[in-house]
Amino acid sequence: MSDIVLKPLVRVPCAIIERNGRVLAAQRSAGGSLPMKWEFPGGKLEADETEEEGLIREIREELCVEIRIGEKLPVTDRDDIWRTIRLVPFVCELTSEEIILTEHEQILWLSPGELPELDWAEADRDVLANYFKYLDDKRSQPKLRLTRRQPQPFSIFPGKTT
Repeated sequence: MSDIVLKPLVRVPCAIIERNGRVLAAQRSAGGSLPMKWEFPGGKLEADETEEEGLIREIREELCVEIRIGEKLPVTDRDDIWRTIRLVPFVCELTSEEIILTEHEQILWLSPGELPELDWAEADRDVLANYFKYLDDKRSQPKLRLTRRQPQPFSIFPGKTT
């Protein structure tokens, strides 16, 4: 008989919210778990929710705003004593403006270069590393350049040009 104990897996979508070259970082409240640590906002899925549905609901509950979900980044796992937390990050943008905090101490809008200065929750550190890889990949992709061609004369009669 095996002594392997399977821990429950808790899927937690989180939002890396970008706006005008800055990224939203949220500080956890003093009274909860991981007090005063910084995180990307999000939360646990409810029964029968997709990751996107859960993230939209959580951001509405925590920040009272609407988001547009963009690219999904690699998931990261963090083992607690009795469960595994799987963070599922998405790059997002706000589609409404006024943020009202219901669960966090504060938020900051920081440039990507300033983000490592915060005291991040352990699981969010891996999300941050994957976000930097995403930004590097985005910067290294060749830009699509459109050029305007000169109009070419044509004729409906073969062999003749107008």
